[in-house]
Amino acid sequence: MRKVWCVAWTEYCNAVRSKAFIIGILALPVIMAVAIGLQIVGAKQRDIRDRKFAMVDRTGEIYTVVAARVRERNARQVFDRGAEGSGPQVRPAFIPERVDAGTRTDAELEPELSARVKRGELAGFIFVGADIFDTGTDAAPRIAWHAQSHTDNELADWLERTIAEEVRRVRFERAGVDRAVVNRLTSVPAMRRLGLGSVDTATGRVVKAKEQNKLATMAVPVGFMVLLYMMVMSAAPGLLNTVLEEKMQKISEVLLSSVSPFQLMLGKLFGSVMLSYTLSVLYLGSTVGMLWKAGMLGLIPPGTFAWFILFQLLSLLMFGAIFSAVGAACSEIKDAQNLMLPVMMLVMLPYFAFLPVVQSPNSPFSVALSLFPPATPMLMLMRIAIPPGPPAWQIALGLVLTTAFTLGCVWAAGKIFRIGLLSQGQAPSLAKLAKWVVSK
Repeated sequence: MRKVWCVAWTEYCNAVRSKAFIIGILALPVIMAVAIGLQIVGAKQRDIRDRKFAMVDRTGEIYTVVAARVRERNARQVFDRGAEGSGPQVRPAFIPERVDAGTRTDAELEPELSARVKRGELAGFIFVGADIFDTGTDAAPRIAWHAQSHTDNELADWLERTIAEEVRRVRFERAGVDRAVVNRLTSVPAMRRLGLGSVDTATGRVVKAKEQNKLATMAVPVGFMVLLYMMVMSAAPGLLNTVLEEKMQKISEVLLSSVSPFQLMLGKLFGSVMLSYTLSVLYLGSTVGMLWKAGMLGLIPPGTFAWFILFQLLSLLMFGAIFSAVGAACSEIKDAQNLMLPVMMLVMLPYFAFLPVVQSPNSPFSVALSLFPPATPMLMLMRIAIPPGPPAWQIALGLVLTTAFTLGCVWAAGKIFRIGLLSQGQAPSLAKLAKWVVSK
């Protein structure tokens, strides 16, 4: 065992002293800072040029209301007045133009107005049908917005809300219904989302349920899964490159004169585990600090961090053994790339299925998938982070199945590692790898 730890410590020291490790540690906060900075800069650099639009109003009433609302909006929302009453422009101003349709139909006006949009004279144009206030027609009243691009929907959404509000007002008025009374009758209180209450066994005092943050309660389990995936991908794939590089440079032949192939593979696995845990201390520590500062640390169920550490160990041993075996079996990088596809499919499986698991953590699909060993560490951890968590027997069964599968992966990888590390020439196939596993 001393030789295994010697190999593990050497691998760990070589990794943490490398420039790639230091850059990797700094990369995540730098990327996050750049992403946040770009969002802030992008929000300030939005296009605030005037949005001129044309309206064909068949009712003869809507345009007047829209023009009045436009003047009100431009006076209140276009500029950030601030405490001093003056400030920079933060939103585009809307400029309406009424089109006198005369006897022309919408189909006849459409080419003309479309040409103006293409020339940049208009941001778009809207047709408002004459039957917009009717409620008894079988066909839906016609409102149509035309624009060259529908990625910026600020103007279109504003027009839709403004016209809809005016239509409702006119319909109530024509029906002789007081709009104020309708508003009072139809207004309902917002539903609060609470957890469960409890009784303090020590004092007998009732502990009231706390308000739940829907976004935060979903972000916590997904965040744990993403963090575990990052820890696995930061260490396990590196084993493939290390083993393959040593094999191509004949370094492994020298190492095998001092240690057995299984000891060498096990030492590399432990080295990757130590490297991943080093990153976990940094990332988990910063995550806990941010959650504590934001007052959201209580959203994480007790013991989740311990489960994270345990599932991280199983994931690293499982996938690390597989990546090591692939690296030992191949003689060239292109051969390793061909064998990487099925391995990456196993690693990515939790990502493909995390959304239905988060939405229904106790459904038969979620339970079955979280008990499938390659996906258990990430999906079971995610289910544990969702209150009240899975039953104890499911966690225990998942641990047993994953531990057995991990031991099987390490055993099979050891057989492939022993034979493949010194093999040269023909590219290995899955059938050949299976034959190596069952060989004596």
